[in-house]
Amino acid sequence: MHEVSLCQNAIDLVVEYATREGIDHVSCVRLEIGAGAAVEVEAIRFCFPLLAEGTVLAGAELAIDMIPLRARCRSCGTEYEPEDLVAACPKCGAFGPEFLAGREMRVASFDGKPRHPPGPAPEQAAPGQAD
Repeated sequence: MHEVSLCQNAIDLVVEYATREGIDHVSCVRLEIGAGAAVEVEAIRFCFPLLAEGTVLAGAELAIDMIPLRARCRSCGTEYEPEDLVAACPKCGAFGPEFLAGREMRVASFDGKPRHPPGPAPEQAAPGQAD
């Protein structure tokens, strides 16, 4: 089941960026998964909370947006949305299109709270004033 490694990679990516941004709790992760990406979405949903435990993603909501397949016929140039990876062009009947979308899986975004919420800027003494 490659979904475990895909899910772990997504979590690692979010943890890396959350750490860079000073975020200590991620509340939501949004993934985009293409209809032709060969990813079992339910397996991702099952793995996510287990793999997120002990990280800044623990307890985070997982939102998944499905991306439909979009293709361009290599013979006639027609763009269309095939039902699956093996589908004939609706215009000329050719097979083997160039896929434009729907084969990807990516982290689209995540929401979280910073470690130290920004507060008012510390007051600075005017030049020439002593503390």
